[in-house]
Amino acid sequence: MGIEKQVLVVIEADPARSPRAAEGLRVAAGLSMHPELRVTVVLGREAARSWREKLSRRVDGEVWDRALAELAENQVPLLEAEPIGGVWHGVIRFAD
Repeated sequence: MGIEKQVLVVIEADPARSPRAAEGLRVAAGLSMHPELRVTVVLGREAARSWREKLSRRVDGEVWDRALAELAENQVPLLEAEPIGGVWHGVIRFAD
C-alpha cells in the first residue's frame, strides 16, 4: 500500500436548491473507496442542517441519501466546520 493522502471535500451548496450538494457527497463517497485516500467532508451551514435534521426537501435526494450511506460505511468523518491545522493534499469545494 502506498502513502495515504488526505482530501477535504467541502459542501457549501444548499441541498434544497442545488444539485451540487448531492454531487459533492457522491464525489466524496467515490473518493473514499480508494485505499490510498483519506477523505473528510465538511458540510456548510445549509448542508449540515439538512443532514442533522434529515430534511426531505433536497435536490437529488436519492443521490444524497445513497452517498451518505456510502460515506458512513467507509467511515468518512462529516464535520460542520473546516478543521484547523489540517494538511490536505487536495481540497474540493461544491458551492452554488
